[in-house]
Amino acid sequence: MSQLFAKIRRQGGGNKYRKLVSTEEAVYPDWTEKMEGSVPYSHETLAEEAEWYYLGNFSGAGYAPDILKEPIDSVDYEQLTVEEFSKLDYVFAAEEDRVCFQNITKARVVRRKMIIHIGNDFKYDPGPAMITLNEVPDAVYVRAEDRLYFRKFSSITGIFAGIDQIYRTATEDDTVKFLNSDFIALKNDFSSKQVKTANRKRIALAQDTLSHLKTGQRKEMFQYIKDYCPNLQNAGGSFEIGSEEELKLLLFGIEERFYTTLIGNEKRIANSVIPMG
Repeated sequence: MSQLFAKIRRQGGGNKYRKLVSTEEAVYPDWTEKMEGSVPYSHETLAEEAEWYYLGNFSGAGYAPDILKEPIDSVDYEQLTVEEFSKLDYVFAAEEDRVCFQNITKARVVRRKMIIHIGNDFKYDPGPAMITLNEVPDAVYVRAEDRLYFRKFSSITGIFAGIDQIYRTATEDDTVKFLNSDFIALKNDFSSKQVKTANRKRIALAQDTLSHLKTGQRKEMFQYIKDYCPNLQNAGGSFEIGSEEELKLLLFGIEERFYTTLIGNEKRIANSVIPMG
């Protein structure tokens, strides 16, 4: 049995959740098998096609909605009204031990002329309002595991307020500060204005990594980068950065993305990382 609910946009306090409908059929099929190859979420990890990410200990996170912290029962929610139909944020289906979420955009709320089959009769409706659902939800929360599964991070930021903080992007001040580090020598008039989103995300990660390194470890890290990227080093021992690509190489080095194959002795860059153990 599935119970379908909706989250609406409304000002002020009060319950923002509404019940829609209950059905004996699952609104979303059981995706357990598809989740068997899931990987822990990190913006260092690129999931393969059809693979899912997951976030563990989700119910205790600050961005987890209260509805996941206790059983969901339709008697606790008012029915969605016609006036609220245009204020839908997302829908969620409570199915056994999991809750499936889907974003609702304007494109998902439609009105169209149609002929409806009811019993032995047909009825013409000039413009019924409908919510169209995907076959695959944007996210699935499994209570027994306390995990949130999803395929695209961008698809869940509108559902779980504040979750985007785990995918932090360096601010302009952060970026300027990083580029002014004593181990960087800028060239070709390169500045923070030329640093795009992907590298700003890497800068945020690199800042966290560097903040936990001791002096000796930082020296080892910088030597490791120089061994793999000798073209970045200048006569003074700093890293010369004059382009987005050179900045990316430095940031990959800080995250230890460079490695050499055991057989073949080929130097490579790991574009995606999955921690082991």
